[in-house]
Amino acid sequence: MNGLLAVCKQKEIPFSDMKGLLDRGLDMMSHSRARARTFVLLNKKLQKEKDSVRLALGACSSFNHYSNMASEDGDILIFEGRLLNKPNLLKYLSLNDGNNAPDAEVVLQLIKERGVYCFSLMHGFWSLIYLDAKNKTLYGARDHFGNRPLWFCHTPSHFAMASESRTLFSLCDDARTIDRNTVIDFLLWGNIGVRDQYFFNDIHSIEPSHYVKYEMETHRLKVERYYSFSYNRNTSPFNETYAIHYNNILCEKITDTVEKHLSLLSGTLAAGVSGGMDSSSLLCLSKKINPDRNFVAYTVTDNYDGGESVWAEKVVRHTGVEWVQVVCSADDIIEKLEPVNRLHNTPVYNASTLVQFRMMEEIQRQGQTVFFDGQGGDELFGGYPSYFPLFLQSLRKNGEWKRWWRELMRSGNSGLSAKELLSRRFKLWAKTHYYSPKVLAQKKRKDIYESLMPEVRDAFFEAPSPVKPIEKEVLNDALFESYTLFLGNILRWGEQSAATQGVECVMPLSDNPELTEWVFSAPSWLKIHDGWNKYMLRQAMAGIVPDEIRLRKQKMGFYFPEQRWLNDFKMPLISAFQNREDPEECLNKKFILAHINRLYTPGNLLYQQFVFRCYSYLLWRNSL
Repeated sequence: MNGLLAVCKQKEIPFSDMKGLLDRGLDMMSHSRARARTFVLLNKKLQKEKDSVRLALGACSSFNHYSNMASEDGDILIFEGRLLNKPNLLKYLSLNDGNNAPDAEVVLQLIKERGVYCFSLMHGFWSLIYLDAKNKTLYGARDHFGNRPLWFCHTPSHFAMASESRTLFSLCDDARTIDRNTVIDFLLWGNIGVRDQYFFNDIHSIEPSHYVKYEMETHRLKVERYYSFSYNRNTSPFNETYAIHYNNILCEKITDTVEKHLSLLSGTLAAGVSGGMDSSSLLCLSKKINPDRNFVAYTVTDNYDGGESVWAEKVVRHTGVEWVQVVCSADDIIEKLEPVNRLHNTPVYNASTLVQFRMMEEIQRQGQTVFFDGQGGDELFGGYPSYFPLFLQSLRKNGEWKRWWRELMRSGNSGLSAKELLSRRFKLWAKTHYYSPKVLAQKKRKDIYESLMPEVRDAFFEAPSPVKPIEKEVLNDALFESYTLFLGNILRWGEQSAATQGVECVMPLSDNPELTEWVFSAPSWLKIHDGWNKYMLRQAMAGIVPDEIRLRKQKMGFYFPEQRWLNDFKMPLISAFQNREDPEECLNKKFILAHINRLYTPGNLLYQQFVFRCYSYLLWRNSL
């Protein structure tokens, strides 16, 4: 995979030892793939033997087209990703003959002209590390919405940044303590990415739209946001005229962003196709824009009922693209779990990530190097069922009782029954106003609660939440929270699964600030209407996506037969669970092993999911 690495040691160490440290980190990020290339740079002009600080920078790549590095006057930039608005940036820099210049050179000129304020101008998917040699300052930054990862650690003897947290864990021997609160959060609730440290006390994610600044001489560290955007909180009633206007513009905006992506990418493109709106919209629109462009559609199926293949086939027939079905079984999941945990640097929380990884393996085997992914559409357009209760609440607060009733009665268009919606709404109210997190765990997840060690569990509930939730009154509040706080963590799973196979993951619905800002400028009532979630996307894609997909009522997400696979997992999980150490002593293994045959049953899905997370965590923890 592509990887960036910077290591700064705050004590005297020979240059040769720094080179060895850098080589080891780059080898780890390249995952020993045959195509991986390593570039090493030790900036000896910046450093002298008597200096107490040693710095090493490097990048590795398993992609054929680049490992992007640029330098000028001692300043060094290593860059991973692509710029969507490169022509505009060239005009801004008055570089009329710079079309063939690597992205890294363009970014370096931007930084030298505008400083870190230029990050907000760089539309696309990227991460970077920049050395300001004159001021002996190191910077690291990620794109607006977190399409590419970047981590840092800051300890008394190290400052380091890398594209993978596990690399920092390996190189920085004083940054290896595990945050037990994050472990409990993962095991109890199944949360991923809620805490920025991702299981480590001293290793942190640089969050989307943020950069870090490290002054090597003073050892001072600063983390700042470089970009934010506002969104529409209007509660006015639905307006048909405005809706048509917004939907027409949305079609233009999505067409423009897909065209920009297609212009950057060469060769045959792989596309995930599940039969849902997001992936179907990207593939159908791409073929409309460029009918001669070669695509290969990939759909994950299973050994039980074929999953989403019936719906995916409709999209494939409509577009006329080649189709590959990737069959997964419970045996595949067990076989892949340990290596995938290692490659992802964090424990897998359910089988969906392993299914994604299997698909990327097949894409690599088929010879494609770029994967089109529709990730971000649910957060952008309101696709998750959890958004519907908030939307109904906002109608009620706005006094729109007739529309409230109509939306409730037509919620079946989004695959939800009125009874299910009211139940969701009641549970949300109870969770917010009646139950504390600890009481909720004791009442609703009693067996899981008892399966955790009391002292560690109690410390978790006493600690303040690391993320302050946004007060939600309208649907756009929830979408904004999902898109800006949580999406980057979700994107990481797909991106890393692709990158470890030498496949570049491109996500047009989550990497273009112009599209994102415009969609969030639209009022909430355009996201859900007449019981349809993703209403504005469905309307914008009329005549592009087949109606049987565009008006599909069933919402499956990234489908896999979780219940059946968990039933098949039982004996392998229990057997391996007994033989794995729990160094942080978070699990009450005595209770689990005494009651697992009673609790691990098809009727107790929550506990089955918990045991899977426990096993996944233990595999990951023992591989560090």
